Amino acid sequence: MKGIQPPKLPLKLFRSYCSEERLEELEGDLYEVFQERIAEKGTRFASLFYWWLVIRSFRSFALKRTKMDNQGQLLSIASLSHNIKIAWRNIIRRKTTTAINVIGLAIGIGGFVAIYSLVSYELSFNKHLPDRDKIYRIHTAFGGAFSGTNPAVAIPIPDYLEENASIIESLARVYTFQAKVKAEGVDSRVKKFDLNNGIAFVDERYFNVIDQYDWLAGTPKTSLDKPNKLVLTQEQGEKYFGKISPLDMIGREVVYRDSLNVTVSGVVLLKSERTDFDFTDLISFSTIYTTWVKDQYPKDEWTSVNSAWQVFVKLHDNVTQSQIAAMNDDLNREMSEHESDSETWHTELIIQPLDEIHYSLDVGIFDHSGAPTDLKTLNILLAVAIALLSIAIFNFINLETAQAINKSKEVGLRKSLGVSKPSLIARFLTESILVTFLAALVSLPISYYGVTLFSELVPDGFSIEWSNPLFWFYLFSLVVIVGSLAGLYPAFVASSYSPVQALKSTIKFSGKSGGSQVIRKVLITSQFVFSQLLVICTLAIVWQISYMLDKELGFKDDGVIYFRTPTLDKIEKLQVLVNEIKSIPQIPEVTVHQNPPARNGWSTSTMKFYDKDSTESVESVHQKKGDEHYFDVYQLELIAGRNVRKKEGKLETVINETYAKTLGYENVEAAIGAQVSNGDRVYEVVGILKDFHFQSLHVAIEPLMYTYDEDYSKCIGLSVPTKDLNMTINKLTDVWNQVYPDDPLEVKFMDETVESFYEAEKRTSKVAGVATVVAILISCLGLFGLISYNILQKSKEVGIRKVLGASIVNIGTILSKEFLMLILVAFLIAIPVAYFLINNWMEDFTYKTNISWWIYGLGGFISIAIALLSIGLKIWKASDANPVDSLRYE
Repeated sequence: MKGIQPPKLPLKLFRSYCSEERLEELEGDLYEVFQERIAEKGTRFASLFYWWLVIRSFRSFALKRTKMDNQGQLLSIASLSHNIKIAWRNIIRRKTTTAINVIGLAIGIGGFVAIYSLVSYELSFNKHLPDRDKIYRIHTAFGGAFSGTNPAVAIPIPDYLEENASIIESLARVYTFQAKVKAEGVDSRVKKFDLNNGIAFVDERYFNVIDQYDWLAGTPKTSLDKPNKLVLTQEQGEKYFGKISPLDMIGREVVYRDSLNVTVSGVVLLKSERTDFDFTDLISFSTIYTTWVKDQYPKDEWTSVNSAWQVFVKLHDNVTQSQIAAMNDDLNREMSEHESDSETWHTELIIQPLDEIHYSLDVGIFDHSGAPTDLKTLNILLAVAIALLSIAIFNFINLETAQAINKSKEVGLRKSLGVSKPSLIARFLTESILVTFLAALVSLPISYYGVTLFSELVPDGFSIEWSNPLFWFYLFSLVVIVGSLAGLYPAFVASSYSPVQALKSTIKFSGKSGGSQVIRKVLITSQFVFSQLLVICTLAIVWQISYMLDKELGFKDDGVIYFRTPTLDKIEKLQVLVNEIKSIPQIPEVTVHQNPPARNGWSTSTMKFYDKDSTESVESVHQKKGDEHYFDVYQLELIAGRNVRKKEGKLETVINETYAKTLGYENVEAAIGAQVSNGDRVYEVVGILKDFHFQSLHVAIEPLMYTYDEDYSKCIGLSVPTKDLNMTINKLTDVWNQVYPDDPLEVKFMDETVESFYEAEKRTSKVAGVATVVAILISCLGLFGLISYNILQKSKEVGIRKVLGASIVNIGTILSKEFLMLILVAFLIAIPVAYFLINNWMEDFTYKTNISWWIYGLGGFISIAIALLSIGLKIWKASDANPVDSLRYE
């Protein structure tokens, strides 16, 4: 050895902690550090410095209660405690970097937790049911002249299945029902309840198929075995009768629609709230055929399908798919024998697994139940959640990799003292997991308030399960996984420095080579690819929604209201109400009709037409029914002929342009006088209606006919001047209460009905908008941290350039050029991906706007502008600093 010799290393202190070979390496490393110190600071206090190194080395070894080899054995409890202590000190010391990491990770974890909880909630429906893989629903699909689906089957189907399907273990009929309810409480006062949508007629076999109840009173075998019996959920029973025990509810009477009297025979408790079978009132099925309900649903009608009438089957064990297919084929053969017009349309019965019902958009679940969930939407939400979390992790990796230079001296010293690379990685991973743990704590209020603020985006009944131990287990697992993913690469980079380079301070973060630089650039680019995709796609969604809401639909929707009168009340009461409404001066015109021009739902009929050559054509035609004032109130335009009139013995119709062209009339006016028929009802075309959008813009305008009909017209529509809206509705309410004192007035606005067509798109827009803001915020936090560190590393360069006369613009360009280039690359990558995603999304719309090039340009401009804002202040402060401060050596 040359140069000044250090004091002799007291090897005895270290022999119990490491091998002789390692002691020689340690002595050599300490010697190199000692000589570097002499070269930089001189010989003053050299011996003291060397002994300080020795003491630090001994302390480092002594803190390990168990030995670790260089292959990376697990840290002992003492070393883990030491790692946590050192990590906490570093976190406190690097306040700015820690704050950026914690906030970025907290937003990413908070968004992920909220969205993942929502997706898990939707995917958990009906999962609690025993033998759910053996349970199926049979529903109906129509083809030919009329196409569509219905969740129900013809009423005779269940009887046929019981007689002919040997693979069925049990069968459950479910007839959904809605009614106003009266019940006598414990205080002997009769209480009235608004419309209850949770009523179903079932028999005792329903509980064999849908086994989701704990019985508090009564038994599944006897509680519904006779007519006029009722099983209530405990919650519903307490709503009707008050806080009494389930046994005290037995024998009490409940009245539906003023005339259906039933007696409580059982009380149950739902095992899970995540069920599509959320009925609160279960009436014995045999009640249908001993009361007035039987008149609404004839038992032997094979060709009539009502969505309220559903059937579920539970199959025997070990039933094969071929056996299920054979049963389905047999059902369809039986149905075809009962179809009266099989040449023009046909019915197909479909056996649907229970697990698909909650996500069956084309079929639905039950009448008056919650809407099905779109699995495609859930996948999009999950992708957004993963993207947000990925952006936050990328941020953390970038900042920690950039900060690795600050850890070089620690790495050099620890390596010279014998610490292995696996131990160093464990030390840095401990710090990243600790930061992630702090971020997880901050993410909890973000998740909570995020769900609260955007409650319109989540289904009824959803909430994050704070009290569920599994939630906290999953969150802890997420902390470990995210902390490990985010910290592994920075830990690997930091621990890879050689002791000599680290202690000589020859490692530079801003070097132009090295894998860490490439990875850092890839991560920054990926962040802004995600961010710009969200920006561009959100702008496109908003643009399409605005187009749909602003598009001329062909009828008046602003300033028009409508409301329905009670279904079972006599038509004379409705006429009294109409006459009273006409006496209100602010209401110029009133129409009585079946449905408004546009709504979520439709009514169709199969119509026949014979042309001049007696050639028959059959079409499925949408129906609108009402009086002669319908066109005036909704400002529908007749382009030929006249309106329908009330006539005895003669049926008239007005058809739209599309129907006239479908009938073969290129000149639509020539269709006047043509006749179309439905069974024995023959309609003469007396007018042609200009096409209007009576459905959403997802679908093209289809054939439509309007007929005069008083029997089915229980809805009232009227135009209200905007300036008199509140006063008019108040007067309307007073008039309504005089005629229907027991029923509340429920006014609907036509423009809000049109907007409701696009609720799914608006929810998607809101989710995308929130995700965009969050993604940009996280990305800009990372940019702010990286530019801050970049400025720190280039402080001497900035000082020299300022001395040489460089302007703020020149310095800002030098400091931000790399980041702006990466954002530009991200923009070029995002454009084709965004184009593909937008076109794929807009395929669901028949009428769609053109997405101009400036939408894509604006998305890139917004990202670059926000990025410049996030780093501009930091660059300005660096440019404005005194160069003497950065050039001073000591």
